[in-house]
Amino acid sequence: MTSPYPKPTAGDVVLCKFPQDLRSPSPGPKSRPAIILKVFEPAASAPATFRVQVCYATTNRQRLFDHEFEITRAGHAVEFESAGLSGDTKFDLLQSVLVPYDSDWFELPNFPQYGPVPKLGILHPLSVPRLLRAQRAAERLR
Repeated sequence: MTSPYPKPTAGDVVLCKFPQDLRSPSPGPKSRPAIILKVFEPAASAPATFRVQVCYATTNRQRLFDHEFEITRAGHAVEFESAGLSGDTKFDLLQSVLVPYDSDWFELPNFPQYGPVPKLGILHPLSVPRLLRAQRAAERLR
């Protein structure tokens, strides 16, 4: 049974079952970090469930495109700790999706530090300029 979570905040770093196909999204097979970009109020059809726009993340950092930015343990130590990441991570702003903020799409971390929510951490203010640059690049490509 799907359980909605309390209202999140844009900038929360969460564990998301990001879809493999953005054209017809369904929860993906594995949870990965994602950044909540926007939070939308519940729809009339699901009054208890907030909807969120999240961007894709991967630990495969071989190449960094303009529409991506990374948070690494060595290069961004304070940001890395704030985000609650377990490994160096690249976020892709070209791959974002709007999904319900519920237990079908989001998973609790192994050691939840924020209570019973899928939150790993918070995007540090030092990360925001890189996120915005990547977001502008992604918008130009759409």
